[in-house]
Amino acid sequence: MSCKTIQVRPLAGALGAEVFGVDLRNGGDNSTWAELHQVFLDNHVIAVRGQDLSLDDLMALGRRFGEPHEYPFAQGIEGYPYIHDVVKEPGETKNFGSDWHSDTTYLDKPPRATLLYALQTPARGGDTLYANTAAAYDALSDGMKKLIGGLVGVNSAGLNRKLAGGRAARYSTAFGAMKLQNAAGADTLESKHPVVRTHPETGRKALYVSSLHTVRFDGMTQEESVPLIDWLSAHCVRPEFTCRLRWEPGTLTVWDNRCTLHNAINDYHGQRRHMRRLTVGPELPA
Repeated sequence: MSCKTIQVRPLAGALGAEVFGVDLRNGGDNSTWAELHQVFLDNHVIAVRGQDLSLDDLMALGRRFGEPHEYPFAQGIEGYPYIHDVVKEPGETKNFGSDWHSDTTYLDKPPRATLLYALQTPARGGDTLYANTAAAYDALSDGMKKLIGGLVGVNSAGLNRKLAGGRAARYSTAFGAMKLQNAAGADTLESKHPVVRTHPETGRKALYVSSLHTVRFDGMTQEESVPLIDWLSAHCVRPEFTCRLRWEPGTLTVWDNRCTLHNAINDYHGQRRHMRRLTVGPELPA
């Protein structure tokens, strides 16, 4: 699209755009929002550079994308229960958000969008990767599309497929600066969502599966399901479907959980990274 009030620069061929020339304090004005929302739909991931946002600003902007969405495994900032500090201290070796996933697919109504605002970033490293799962779906053969068209994924918060001891073990030894909670009950938190979902605003179909959260297909065993889950997950993150975002203080990135996966790269040991995270727009995948 051609924008009148903002400048847009693509991050990669598949998805992602940097946005310049906009002030999002107080949630931005209506004309700017209309353009920004279209850039968001067109590119799935937008990185708005050069922002100076208070907690109130972040909440106001988040409400442009949808109602605030609760994250079950961390306490929010005092007075702002939906905003979470995401911090990795120099002495820590594990980071938050690593491995490819869409946010909280184990909830009945996952968030349509995630906002992540950078306060402090490493001198190098700490980038985030994103993948376009609509493009990944489009690239499938007709036979594969027919095979998976009726599948429903069972998504778990436990993280047991990827982490020894699951979420509870991971949270007991990591993220010392973050206020984590409820990890012991993660195994009981499950939801069922279609493996192929249709974006309610664009009408495009996208894969909605990840080897981090999708544990099996409904009506099938885990042993039967895992080979196809892992194949689809690997297919989604082929290089031609991805982009890489380099952070800097003052960058606000918003991504569309309905048609993307993301992966926070953990390559900055000894440096501090401080972000603020807000998820919005609880929505039933269909």
